[in-house]
Amino acid sequence: MNRLSQIFGAAVVIAIAVVFIIQFRPATGPVQSSGSTCAVEVSGSCISSIEFNASRNLLSMRSVDENRLRAMGLRRLTAEGLYERWLLNEDAERLGISVSDDELTAELVAGRMRVSLPADKIRQIGYALNLPENLIRYLDVRNRQTKKFDTKQYERQVRNITKMSPTDFREYQKKELLAARMRDLIRARVRVGESEAFEQFSREKSTRALSYVRFDRRFYTDLVVDTSDKAIQAWADANKEELDKAWEGRKAQYQPECRVVRDILVEVDPASEDGPDAAKAAAKERIEKAAERLKKGERFADVARSASDDPSAARGGDLGCVTKGRLTKPVEDKLLAMKPGEVSDIIETESGFHVVKLEQIAKDAEAEKIGRHETARELYVAHESERLAAEAAKQVLAAAAGGKSLEDALGAYLDQLAPAKGKATAAPGARQDGGKGDGAKGAGQAEPGEAGPPYTLANHPNRPAVETSLPFNVSGSPIADAKDSTEPARLAFQLDKPGDLPKDVVALENGYAVIQLKEKTSPSQEQWEKDREFYTSAMRAAKQNDALVGYIRRLKSTIGSEVRYDQNLLKEIRKSEDGQTGAPLDEGE
Repeated sequence: MNRLSQIFGAAVVIAIAVVFIIQFRPATGPVQSSGSTCAVEVSGSCISSIEFNASRNLLSMRSVDENRLRAMGLRRLTAEGLYERWLLNEDAERLGISVSDDELTAELVAGRMRVSLPADKIRQIGYALNLPENLIRYLDVRNRQTKKFDTKQYERQVRNITKMSPTDFREYQKKELLAARMRDLIRARVRVGESEAFEQFSREKSTRALSYVRFDRRFYTDLVVDTSDKAIQAWADANKEELDKAWEGRKAQYQPECRVVRDILVEVDPASEDGPDAAKAAAKERIEKAAERLKKGERFADVARSASDDPSAARGGDLGCVTKGRLTKPVEDKLLAMKPGEVSDIIETESGFHVVKLEQIAKDAEAEKIGRHETARELYVAHESERLAAEAAKQVLAAAAGGKSLEDALGAYLDQLAPAKGKATAAPGARQDGGKGDGAKGAGQAEPGEAGPPYTLANHPNRPAVETSLPFNVSGSPIADAKDSTEPARLAFQLDKPGDLPKDVVALENGYAVIQLKEKTSPSQEQWEKDREFYTSAMRAAKQNDALVGYIRRLKSTIGSEVRYDQNLLKEIRKSEDGQTGAPLDEGE
């Protein structure tokens, strides 16, 4: 009986082995359902929708957020990954590279299943999908009791996740494994020397700090540019072609009529610590004081300069000649009912409180005259403030390069700077009217909550001053408003020692800056020894990724330029809140 049991047991083991070998033998070709279509067609070859769906399911098996998958365009990424897999398979055949049945079986028995993504998306999208750079998904193919490979468990996993038969899945995985081998070979050619890694480490860990001076166009616009009618007309005569072109684009803003308006605005501070009601009450108190000053005979322009929160305060509240629709409705409605020379009562808007004065109603030729003058003024001021800011920056740079400290070079420039005729020249906190008028205070003694004093060369918020940046590395942005945010750091890392200056100024969004190296630090050998392995590995991974992307790009341009996707398969499916499938989403929706 024991002998019979042994013979029977051996027969069962042999039978299981035979079944396993049969199921894992090389297939003669993919057996696809009659409903299969070509998800991707490349140079006459068809990648089936069965493989497309299997790849998408493998890619998404660690994610339950369908909205996130749809947002990242997983269907298109799946198709592009299969296209690149085809390219790698074709190139592998050219190179004589293959995958044996034993190698494939070993991977499947270990539960290592391959999938493809576009080379330039492997790191970014792989991270989002919890997929490592080797693009391996692990399936649970072991018996829970014996911890050994279980054929039934393997088949169940394959059918449930990929919806493929074991035979089709094996053929599919052979293509994926071959593509994976090609990726590994391409990456393996990359070498990173220690000196190269140290250079990158040193660049990233080294820091710089800058001293710098901003020369802001707004400073020159408010205080230095000569905005007399004579200066504006001289510019207009010398630049008639530019003015005519600009006027043609703005003519409609002044026709058929426009109103010359001055405005005093007191804003309600939305961030007031006292709350919105207190902020509104404080703003109303300020506008009432301004209105009282007007009633006592002060010039509207003077009150606007000292009391208004609007940018037009520097121009005495002058808004220019405005047409219907350019101002808020409450202000516009009031202006339309006013006569030239009248001053309104207090007008409340969403932004705060206004008092406006209608200077003139201009029509036809008069409106055009005013419009051309305002256009000329705007263009002239823009050109002139640009010129003055650039000249100032270059003057200070030259002085600092000649041996002066940046502080002394700037001080010498400011000492010789004079405001334009008619611009504010008082000390900080002083009034332009010399202290005359209602409620005059001493220098710097404005009432709490009132508008600040008129701008002067000494108190303007954009007055040139020496500033110091925080330490930054090569990828930092030490000057936030630089036109090219990378330029200050790039220039700083080209300077050898503290005190050095670049040969030219730095362009800002609103002017120019002079920069000077203030501090320079480099990483220690101890830091390098500690981070050597990490930096070398990270740099190698980055270069390997670049090599793979470049290789795929060359394959696309040579053997696989003719590609077509099934657009119906690429459309992401919208799901409602109750989980029901809805209409497909077009790409970009």
